[in-house]
Amino acid sequence: MARNQLSPILATLLFGIVSTSSMAQSSETLRIGTWNIANLHHESGVSLRGSALARDDLDYARLAEVAAVLDLDVVALQEVGSPAAIARIFPADEYHAIISDRYVKGAEEQPAGQRDIYTALVFSKDSFPEAPNVTTMDALSIQHIGFDRDGTPSSRPTRAGVMVDIELGGETVRLLGVHLKSSCHRWSLDPIQDQNNDGRFFRSRFDCRTLDAQLNILENWIEQQSAQGIPTIVLGDFNRDMNAENADGDSIDPFWMQLNDGTPGGLELAKGPLGIDEVCWPRHGDRFDDHIDFVIYDQALSGLATLVEPQKFSMGHEDDPRYATIPDPNNPDWDIRQNQRLSDHCPVVMEIRK
Repeated sequence: MARNQLSPILATLLFGIVSTSSMAQSSETLRIGTWNIANLHHESGVSLRGSALARDDLDYARLAEVAAVLDLDVVALQEVGSPAAIARIFPADEYHAIISDRYVKGAEEQPAGQRDIYTALVFSKDSFPEAPNVTTMDALSIQHIGFDRDGTPSSRPTRAGVMVDIELGGETVRLLGVHLKSSCHRWSLDPIQDQNNDGRFFRSRFDCRTLDAQLNILENWIEQQSAQGIPTIVLGDFNRDMNAENADGDSIDPFWMQLNDGTPGGLELAKGPLGIDEVCWPRHGDRFDDHIDFVIYDQALSGLATLVEPQKFSMGHEDDPRYATIPDPNNPDWDIRQNQRLSDHCPVVMEIRK
């Protein structure tokens, strides 16, 4: 099914009432998005990693339907296992898919314990007839030293970023897709807590130190581009509640406050979606309502185009028991990971009207 031929009925089922005119591709509108697609493997019935639930053909078909409704020109993906996996959701005859150079051809054929996840950028061939030049930002792929969930000491690289230049209003805009370190989405970054009040070591201290290091690299990169007169868009899974506020509505997240500190030279950033997440799997009992998937952009972009605030979209199928988080007594095959069969994240989309 061609990406612009998806029925309005399906769009309504997935996202509620959606204006078909707003979803239609226009040369005057650039639709960009980010989507952590949760351990995306290329094989039905096979999980990418041991912690993931295998998807079947119906799950892949539904993910592809979501991609078709979103009708994105550029999308940053996280947690993909291979180009073949991406092609199951974004067909190769309609999209260019460029995965970070940390991926080695054939890596997806390794045993599950040796497979990994990667970042990628995907481009609509309608808007980008030729595949853009994508660069991997290795600086974000730093070595995380800490412990695995089972308590085993480990040292492994975090995910790399993926960069591309696009043009808006005759000017170059630099776009960066990221997937930052997990397990420090609310904790302090200054100081980083070392132990709990009862004397036990604070488990997330390793994660917070790694995330803090990535924050400094990311801040340097944004400021470097700004100093060259290049506005930036950073989008992806930041694994951070950057919308945290106090009772007066003032921002209190140290990650966002450092990134958007108004310096140097009055550099001002904006982000979205704002508020709390009321869209993604709202009936899942164990969900967080903090946004951690964002589009962050230089306010200078507003001089080149009209910017529509980023928003999160549901993937639909909220009441389908195959994605339920509550055990089904009539289903002996029920698995607690059912809520990740599609993804435990939902896509975030921003429109740029040229």
